[in-house]
Amino acid sequence: MNVLNSASKPFAGFAGRTGELFGQENGSGIAGYELGGVDVLEGRPFAFEPESRFKASQPASSSEIFDIGSLLRLRTFVYLIVATVLFLVQINNTLAINELARRNERLREQLRISTSVSTAEALKSQELQSIRYISVHAKKIGLDSSFIPPVEIEP
Repeated sequence: MNVLNSASKPFAGFAGRTGELFGQENGSGIAGYELGGVDVLEGRPFAFEPESRFKASQPASSSEIFDIGSLLRLRTFVYLIVATVLFLVQINNTLAINELARRNERLREQLRISTSVSTAEALKSQELQSIRYISVHAKKIGLDSSFIPPVEIEP
């Protein structure tokens, strides 16, 4: 005895017609299921259909994936040109910043050297203005310090 034939008797009351419930007219399996005059299984697959699943999972043809016409539009070229200009401006700015950083380092080095020279000149100037240096050179040319205190002139 077929399993479907034995199972059709308890469900006959739902559909009202046993033949429509289990598709016994044409010999196929479950053909339809009517509940209160509404086909419940309408448009639904009744079994595993590998062909339908394979068709759904297949990628679209290559002409549908890559449409060369969309690339050849004027708007696309305008976007590419704008993006290229922005990219080139960014590269130019980066190169200018690098050049300014190198120039800044050279100027800092020159400033360090100038500061060193200036400090050395200030030390030399202080040394030349000291009393010892002046008195040594005064003795060389024959000048000697006097023991008489200096005279102050009042205006």
